[in-house]
Amino acid sequence: MVNLPSGSNKIIFAPLNWGLGHATRSIPLINYLLSQNKEVIIASDGEALGLLREEFPQLHAVLLPGYNVKYKGSSLFSIVFRNSLNVLLAIIQEHLLLKKLIVKHNPNVVISDSRFGFWNKKVYSVIISHQLKIPSKSKLLSSFVNTINAYLINRFSTCWIPDYENGKLSGDLSKNKKIRSKEYIGVLSRLKKEEVLPKNKVTIILSGPEPARTKLEEKLISTFSKDQFKITLVRGTNNLSERTFPQHWNVFNRLNASKLNTIINSSEIIISRSGYTSVMDYYLLNKKAILIPTPGQSEQEYLGAFLNGKFGFVTLNESDLSKLKKLIN
Repeated sequence: MVNLPSGSNKIIFAPLNWGLGHATRSIPLINYLLSQNKEVIIASDGEALGLLREEFPQLHAVLLPGYNVKYKGSSLFSIVFRNSLNVLLAIIQEHLLLKKLIVKHNPNVVISDSRFGFWNKKVYSVIISHQLKIPSKSKLLSSFVNTINAYLINRFSTCWIPDYENGKLSGDLSKNKKIRSKEYIGVLSRLKKEEVLPKNKVTIILSGPEPARTKLEEKLISTFSKDQFKITLVRGTNNLSERTFPQHWNVFNRLNASKLNTIINSSEIIISRSGYTSVMDYYLLNKKAILIPTPGQSEQEYLGAFLNGKFGFVTLNESDLSKLKKLIN
């Protein structure tokens, strides 16, 4: 599945807590490492660490600094500007903390899913990322952001790209000649296709940073509140909601892989963000999905445009939710 140096018996695996996608796509890799009799230590923060603890209660877990990204703008520039200081601080903190973890646990390998500070010169360091190139409408901003992105990725020994070599799902995002060492490892998903009869007409699956996750949740509740067909909502968070959900809705906070697998396989249509991990899940399960990019998140906007009309995907901007019912019916 992946290539590691010989003697790589102890691994610290650290996905980013930015929605649940980085953590969920780490699960098949962690399972693979465990099947190879590797000792794995999991490290993250927030909802991502909570999810990994639920999936792997037998593994030692380490709390890392949070990036605490907030989506309060509608452009890449405003989002980068608002979050630059807290992200930089978290990168520095996790880099320093890793030095202590290496002394304490003596790992052979550290694997980071998009945690840019989680590398060390003394240990083979892998970063998992499909986003080797960050799209932006501004050439100046694109040049600035991508220079930093390439610099940070190249601090690692190698980059694992969760896609096929032709960039089938990630498109140009995974293509960057400035990245010195990279390896395509194929599409990742913790889910498996099951041949079952559809029980749900619509399943809504939410994730991602706040307040963008909650805003979409509220808009979708308003959109479908008067409809009587069965809707399943997976909120993607264990934070309680003050909203009252329609009585004919089945609402779950956060689900483990087995339960989520059953719900998606038994659904006719999925509505979700166009996060890359979600895209990989729906592609491998051969599910029709309506993708709603997070406003201002250029990666999701690119994926939405790139995948629209392919593999059963239809993209709809959040500002156009009035068209949602027509797409379903």
